[in-house]
Amino acid sequence: MTLTLYTMPASGNALKVRFLLAELGLEYERVEVPPPRPRPDWYLEINPAGGVPTLVDDNFALAESNAILRYLALRERREDLYPSEMRAHAWVNRLLDTWSTLVRPALFPLELACGLFGEPTADDVEPNVGPATAALAAVEQVISDNGTMTGSFTIADVCAAPTLFRSGKLGLPIDWSALPRLAAVREAVTTHPAFLTAGPVR
Repeated sequence: MTLTLYTMPASGNALKVRFLLAELGLEYERVEVPPPRPRPDWYLEINPAGGVPTLVDDNFALAESNAILRYLALRERREDLYPSEMRAHAWVNRLLDTWSTLVRPALFPLELACGLFGEPTADDVEPNVGPATAALAAVEQVISDNGTMTGSFTIADVCAAPTLFRSGKLGLPIDWSALPRLAAVREAVTTHPAFLTAGPVR
């Protein structure tokens, strides 16, 4: 089977899929998608929504990064990364969804203020620190204390890695001493060999 990943260097969502592909040791063709919107017609034929990444496995095209993480773990029968036991399975899903619906929306304005796509805007930093910290604190309360999200390395860690990497790259003013569990996850995932192989940029 031939895998093709439509990606772009600055996309955190694409980075987490590259992280998992590296962890799984899977070879794939990498196709760069131009950042400007609207996306080119050739890409919209593959993913009409235009989001990045998209994974194509033979003639099966799948968008949405967390769906791709789940698919790849299932495809490779990696129950260590995506457990089949009902409660463990649900817990990983809960963390994937929490990261996408709580953490990412809260941190994105702070990332923008700290220069994600251009010059930092100092006046916008302080108002966004509180919401970002509150979202991270909510996750801090429900994750493991051993440097992983669930007690062992899973796709929940893969999902969180790009955001945690970006927090350091941009120097987000987050008090990590108040978030020791997430700080340990941050250290673990951003130094993980497969993450470094994935080519983090920002």
